[in-house]
Amino acid sequence: MIYFDLDNTLIDYNSSERKAIEFIFKEKYGLVLNNNQTDYWSKISRKYFDYYLSKQITFEEQGKNRFIKMLSYCGYVENEKIAMELFEEYQKQLENSWILFDDVVDMLHSLEGYRLGIISNGKSIQQRAKLSCTNIEKYFEIILISEETGFAKPSVDIFYEAVKQSGEKIDSVIYVGDNIKTDILPCEKIGMKCVLVDRNSICEKNICKIKNLYEIHNVLLNDIGQYNTELSIRSSAQ
Repeated sequence: MIYFDLDNTLIDYNSSERKAIEFIFKEKYGLVLNNNQTDYWSKISRKYFDYYLSKQITFEEQGKNRFIKMLSYCGYVENEKIAMELFEEYQKQLENSWILFDDVVDMLHSLEGYRLGIISNGKSIQQRAKLSCTNIEKYFEIILISEETGFAKPSVDIFYEAVKQSGEKIDSVIYVGDNIKTDILPCEKIGMKCVLVDRNSICEKNICKIKNLYEIHNVLLNDIGQYNTELSIRSSAQ
C-alpha cells in the first residue's frame, strides 16, 4: 500500500495559496503584494493552521486570525469582521486555484495496479474538494483526513489508522510526503517506510528522497530489492 500526502506533494498548495492571497489584496485594496508580504502570509498561515490542527482554535478562528495579522502587517486597521469576510472570500479563491504538480497524473497512471491512499491534514470538505476538483480522487482506495479521523500529523495515530485500514503489515506500507516534521519523522518513529519529495533539493538529512514523483518507481524497486517488502498489488482478477 502506498499512501501520499496531499498539499505540496500532489497539489501545489504554495502556488495556490499565493495566487489566492494576491488576488484578495489586489481586488480589495488595490495592493500588489511584494515577496515579504506573501512570505509573511505563508508564515502566519502555518502558525495558525497548526493551532487549528492541535485543536486550540477552530478552523474559522485560524482563518480570521491570519487575516487580522496580515491586515496589520500591510498597514491596514485590524478588524475582526473584515478579517472574517476576507477569509471567506479567500476560501473561494483557493477553490478556484488548486493545481497539481506536473508529474502527478503521469505518476498515478504509472502506478496502476498498486493500492493507493491519502493521508492529509485539514478540513474534510476542503481536502476532498481538492481531490475532486483536480480529478484524482478516483485513484485512491483509502482517504484519511485529520478532521475525520480525529488525529492530525505528526501524531503517529493517523499513520497507525492508515495501516489498520489497509489491512496490511506496517512494513508493507509506504508513505510519500514533502514535510520532514509531519510526514517523515512520525513514519520513522513507528517503522513505516517513507519517501520525502524534495522538489527544491533543500533537505540534507540522510533519508530516502526524490526530486519529483517520476522517480517513485526507482524507490519502489530499490525498496523491494533491499527490504524484500511485499507491496500489495491488485491482481488482474481483482
